[in-house]
Amino acid sequence: MMKTIFAFIRKKNILFKIILSYSLVGFLFVTGFSYVILFKVSSELTNEVNETSARMIEQSYNTADILLSSTYNYYSQLFLKNEWINSAMFGNDFTPGDIHKINSQLNNFKQTNPLVSSIYVYNYNRRLVFSSSLTFSTIDNFFDKGMTDLLEQKKMHGEGIFIPRKATFTFPNSTNTGLSQNLISVIYSNLRPDGNRDSMIVNLDQNVLQQLVMKGSGEGNYQMMIVNDQGRIISSPEGDIFQKIDIPTEMLKPIMGNNGKRGSFITQLSDKNYMVSYVKADRLGWNFIILADYDKLLGKVYTLKSFILRITLLCLAIMAITSAFFTKIIYVPIYQLIKRTLATTESKDKPLLNEYDLLNKSFSLLESKVSNLQSDINQSVSARRQSFLRSILHGTLGKGADVQQAMKKLGLGQESDRYVVCVLKMDSFHEMSEKYDMVDISLLKYAIENISREMASSRYKLEVLEDGHDSLDLIFNIGSDDEPHGLQIKALLAEIQNNVEKFLKITVTASIGPVAERAEDLKLSRLGADQAVHFRLVYGTNSLISYEQIITEETKEYQYPVTLEKQMMYSLKAGELEQLRELSDEFFAGVHRFKYDEIILSLVQLLVMTIRTAKGMSSFGREDADLEIHTCQQQVLRLDTLEQIESWYLSLCERIIAIRDRESRSKNNKTVEKMAEYIKDHYTDPNLSVDMLAQLIGLSSSYVRKLFKEETGKSVAEHIAEHRFQKAQELLMHTDHPAKKIGEMVGFDNPSYFYVLFKKHVGMTPDHYRRENKLENMMTD
Repeated sequence: MMKTIFAFIRKKNILFKIILSYSLVGFLFVTGFSYVILFKVSSELTNEVNETSARMIEQSYNTADILLSSTYNYYSQLFLKNEWINSAMFGNDFTPGDIHKINSQLNNFKQTNPLVSSIYVYNYNRRLVFSSSLTFSTIDNFFDKGMTDLLEQKKMHGEGIFIPRKATFTFPNSTNTGLSQNLISVIYSNLRPDGNRDSMIVNLDQNVLQQLVMKGSGEGNYQMMIVNDQGRIISSPEGDIFQKIDIPTEMLKPIMGNNGKRGSFITQLSDKNYMVSYVKADRLGWNFIILADYDKLLGKVYTLKSFILRITLLCLAIMAITSAFFTKIIYVPIYQLIKRTLATTESKDKPLLNEYDLLNKSFSLLESKVSNLQSDINQSVSARRQSFLRSILHGTLGKGADVQQAMKKLGLGQESDRYVVCVLKMDSFHEMSEKYDMVDISLLKYAIENISREMASSRYKLEVLEDGHDSLDLIFNIGSDDEPHGLQIKALLAEIQNNVEKFLKITVTASIGPVAERAEDLKLSRLGADQAVHFRLVYGTNSLISYEQIITEETKEYQYPVTLEKQMMYSLKAGELEQLRELSDEFFAGVHRFKYDEIILSLVQLLVMTIRTAKGMSSFGREDADLEIHTCQQQVLRLDTLEQIESWYLSLCERIIAIRDRESRSKNNKTVEKMAEYIKDHYTDPNLSVDMLAQLIGLSSSYVRKLFKEETGKSVAEHIAEHRFQKAQELLMHTDHPAKKIGEMVGFDNPSYFYVLFKKHVGMTPDHYRRENKLENMMTD
């Protein structure tokens, strides 16, 4: 049985590999993804719980600190300054009306703060006690015996400012005996000569303090207690975990032993995990402790973990179903292919073990057939011709006899035939390469080749080579006669250019090399055509240039126009574009007569000097990163003609001037703003003038006048006068100062001059302006 199973697995090797790969990849992805999500979410929720606990203890501490501090300060002021309190503590004779008023006042003082449970005032001179509960009794019969005993202790103030206690109230002639309440008492007292203390006691309700401090803790997840530095409990909730554990030994010991101001830790209390967070209040001498059931806080985390695990199992189930579905989709076509190839590939003597061996053998046979087909193609006449001609043009062939023999064998020409190499170069190729992909450009080249072959088929034997990313080499066999063929070839190339432009909507520049008397001279003819086509820079696009034309045409001796370059740089610095255009026309017209290499050298030298001058004029930002020498040089070499290069160069200069002007405007705006701010702050100075502003800015007075006028449309004097008269108008309307005084306040030390200028500026005298505006304000009111 096992052998049968293993044999089936070996035979269906691909099927089981697909199933295994799907299952393994899906399992790893789902479990890995679930683990990452589970870890990430659990970590974030756990951190959130810890941060919430930290915020809760900080909030509780701040709330308690504010409540207790404000309560203590408020009642301290009452104790020191309130006449009713002083009357109650130090008075001798009290009428029933006085007693009622004092108790009512104490009740009112209690009502101002919800934290206060009651207020007592002890008068040991008369041995009386006043209470906010509107009761009045002698000290000996007062219902809060615990407070009376506390006051009579000699070391009472060793207990601190806030004294926690459990008060038991005993009321005479009442059946309610033994009533108790958890309080925090604050004692304000004056020591009497007899050792007793006339005192005001403010009792704070511990339960109310707990409610206020823990307000907003959410669903009762947090319990708080307050313990002083001696381990004494100041406040704690009733009926919670604080009453069930040994607090000093289990919880307070690590807190008291830690020197840090705040902290938290996890501890096990009563077989449960709790988070203990604390803050030490140095000013109060208290420790604020919050205890939270850690497992309950992490309930969401545990629930989420369970949910993610269920989702993971569901995803694994879906993955198994999806794997089976896609395995079927993939394997069925493979199985059909295997059935089709089984008859031709499987040996009867030695059957193949599995599908993989079968497919491997099938592809091996296919590769062998493709290799044979490729070898046949390479041996074809056309491919051999192309390879042979390319070798001749590059000068990589051997002896002349071998070349002539190969030319004859490939049907390229006889030993006595002559040849002419021409080059067709696509114009605006850089723009074309940005617009089209390489497949489209290859199709364009193929179309140009077909047009060339069709035009030449009736006149010459033609071979076309693609030798360059933007050019084609045309090799014309002009036969063995001695007749000149230059005019015929020129006419033929002109027809090719016209048809390319007509049908392909592009232009090509054509060049004609010298006649090659032998096949070995094809390299020289190609070199001459290549040199000629570079002169497209001078003659323009869609031109027809011959090698004889460029070598016979008179050229100018190279001499770089240094003086003209200096004038151009001066115009660039001055921002005089019109003059720069004129000088640029003169420069390009001058280099037009140079040789090609000398033209390029002149253009590069001009470009280098321009970029250096531009960097001296202004600083370039990130958006101007293309204004570098190497980048601009590449751009120049991409352009086809001198006209295009000149147009690009002028646009470059315009851009450089615009960058300089932009920086200059920004600087001018800041300078004028600085002057305007100075005028605003010093308009009261009678000596305020253009010279003073010029000295402030560090510029000449004439340039300050010009700059201020250009930026604001007003002169400096006009701006100063407007500001001064604006302030004078405000002072005339809103103050009773004399006009003379106001003139001095706004910077005029001559009252008569102020009157004259004010009337000229406003249209009326200062007194008239004041009367008019006051009358108008009265009518409006």
